[in-house]
Order: sequence, then structure tokens, then C-alpha cells
Amino acid sequence: MRNNIYKGILAAGLILGFTACSSDDSKDTQKPTILLNAPKDGAKLEVGSDIHFDMEVSDNEMLGSYKIDIHENSDGHTHSVKRAAALNDMVEFSFQKQWSLEGQRNADVHHHEIVIPQNAELGKYHFVVYVLDAAGNQSMEARSIQLVAAGEGDVSEEYSNH
Repeated sequence: MRNNIYKGILAAGLILGFTACSSDDSKDTQKPTILLNAPKDGAKLEVGSDIHFDMEVSDNEMLGSYKIDIHENSDGHTHSVKRAAALNDMVEFSFQKQWSLEGQRNADVHHHEIVIPQNAELGKYHFVVYVLDAAGNQSMEARSIQLVAAGEGDVSEEYSNH
């Protein structure tokens, strides 16, 4: 009788031990991968035109969204005296937008949705892409780009409108 009680306690202990030890090993901690094809680092993009954006993204589980952030590269700033802006003066260009990638593990993203205004201030900018997976893991890819006057940009198939 005692032997059966010990066997029962041992069996219950083993069952509880195995079920209690099951962990959340399946929790997604891996960041998504980004292959940013365009724009290239150092690209000269013309004001008044669209930006050719092309990337390949993937995740081991599920993608969530991506965001593009374009802002002036303030590290290369100067301390010149600025006069009051007239209506036709150049303005600092900045852009932020987020798109959904829900329900996908892999995505090829290609678009020309970002248009650089004709009066965008020429100079150096950062082009940053953030990709978030469904679990909240984030990857980032950044490029230095330059906004230039019409006719002075990179002339290649890569940046043509297609």
C-alpha cells in the first residue's frame, strides 16, 4: 500500500514537473531582416521628384509594419546667419510614414510614394527604415542621401520612375 502511495506521489510530481517546466521557448526574439536596395547610400535625389524605394524584408515568424523617416542630417550643420524666410524660400524637408506588413513573413516592397517638394532645402539628409515584426522586435537600416537641384541627381535606371 505504501509503495503505491509513493508511486502515485512520484507520478504526480513528475507530471507536474514536466508541465511546469514547459517554457515559452517559442517566444519570438529574433529581429526582422532588411535588405534595402534603394535608395543607395550617398544617393543624390532631385527636389521635385519621387524617391525610388525598394527593399526586401523577412522575419522568422511574422512581420508587423515598416516606417520610413527622412530628416535633415543635422550633424553636418553650419552656424551661418539665417535671414527671415520669404514665401518662395527653401524649406527643410522631413517625412515620416508607416505601412502595414501584417500577415506576411516575407515582403518585397517597391514604391514611389515619397515625393520631395520642389522647395525642399538642398543638402544632406538621413533616410531611415524601421521594420517591426509582430512580436515587437525592430530592425533599422539607414542611408545618407543628398537632396540636389533638378538635373543634378543620380541618373541611372535604379532611380528612374518605373
